[in-house]
Amino acid sequence: MDFSKLFPKDLYHSYIIESNIDTIPYLLREFLEERGDIEKQSPDFLIELYDSFSISDGDRIKEWHRNMPVGGGKKICIIGAKFINREAEQSLLKIIEEPNKHTHFFIIVPDSSLLLDTILSRVHLIKNIVDNNIQNDDYANEFLNSSIANRIEKITDIIKEFKDDENSGGLRYRATSLVNSLERIIYVKWKNNINSENEKFILNELKNCRDYLSTPGASVKMILEHIALILD
Repeated sequence: MDFSKLFPKDLYHSYIIESNIDTIPYLLREFLEERGDIEKQSPDFLIELYDSFSISDGDRIKEWHRNMPVGGGKKICIIGAKFINREAEQSLLKIIEEPNKHTHFFIIVPDSSLLLDTILSRVHLIKNIVDNNIQNDDYANEFLNSSIANRIEKITDIIKEFKDDENSGGLRYRATSLVNSLERIIYVKWKNNINSENEKFILNELKNCRDYLSTPGASVKMILEHIALILD
């Protein structure tokens, strides 16, 4: 993986990287250290991985951002997050809008389409560093073609995978991915019959549900159950 082609020596202030948060942050850190952008164990370097990035996490990053670099060189922050709620996104947006000189942010997420357009418009977006983010709609098709009772069972299984923790960023990402897949499938059906009020209604509800999934405290289980009911 040749990071040098993606990240020139003259770094942009902020990057969004759509990729695997379990591996890419560490590979990126190794690259930046080897190239000499930052020294190992430097207080001017921060790497943070989150299941769910919250407003309090954003405040902590802002506090780190306010401090001048100890070494007088670059300050680099790598953030990996499975999910970022809307309040936390607003916090990140303020940093990106007014970056300090010589400070560079690398924000790694599984799906950049979930981020605010105002964030994406202010960063360099890099997709598909590794081929691990191909959308697979097979599960969504199976979910769509199941009975309501079976859909509810599938939802129960999804929730249990995350130990019934509805604040889990992994759970919210999984739910949002399902919504995105369902939306793609329903959209194709609607395009073939644009006069279908039912598919138009479902698309609107899926959009609303995606927004609700980004709201802190919103029940993932209730949102998914609502989707299970409207698909018929």
